[in-house]
Amino acid sequence: MKIRTFATYNKLTGNQIAGQTAIVVDVLRATSSIIWAVRNGADKIIPVSEGGAAAAIASRLGDCLLAGDRGGLRLQGFDFGNSPVEFSKERVRGKTIVMSTTNGTGAIQRVEAAAPVFIGAMINATAVAKRAAAQNRDILIMCAGAEGEFSADDICTAGAIAKAVLFELGDVEMCDLTRLAILVYEDWKCGKADLSATKHYSELAALGFHEDLEFCFSQDITDVVPEYKNGILR
Repeated sequence: MKIRTFATYNKLTGNQIAGQTAIVVDVLRATSSIIWAVRNGADKIIPVSEGGAAAAIASRLGDCLLAGDRGGLRLQGFDFGNSPVEFSKERVRGKTIVMSTTNGTGAIQRVEAAAPVFIGAMINATAVAKRAAAQNRDILIMCAGAEGEFSADDICTAGAIAKAVLFELGDVEMCDLTRLAILVYEDWKCGKADLSATKHYSELAALGFHEDLEFCFSQDITDVVPEYKNGILR
């Protein structure tokens, strides 16, 4: 079995994905928000790349909620931004959510040729690793990145997931980026790697999302693992 990690999804092709288990990671903040919304009872989440398309789908569906951001800020007219703490039980239980974010929803749609497609973050790192390991297929960890660029926060999270997969399966074949991700995670875990100075993290801090940053790096606080199938997250 192999574990491969991709830093961004922009150039990924269907041939690189088919027949593998995919784990999509956008720790700051889309996959963290999706996991928390499902954990709090959302009926389903429909990820959409473009904000206008998301609004059109929501209008057609009627009784649903709109969530999304660009550059960290909530899209105008949407019910939610991309902050996981917004997705409380009181607001999302039993609801359909149409979501469009800067990076994460595009990454999810890009890997639809994989089967299954799981949603991963730091908050469910061990649980998603166990689900992926149980599939007995090669694993692809798809980092969303930040606007087409490498994002250290996603790589750190990929390392947490990959290390948990290794714990489940023992020695498996890894690409160099997966090995590097594990090293970054181990340094972060023991306090040697400070992510606060990295681009995406510092941008969200500057916007005042300190609670989100703390939440998104709270490891293994849920065992919920959403799965993307037929255009829907549950």
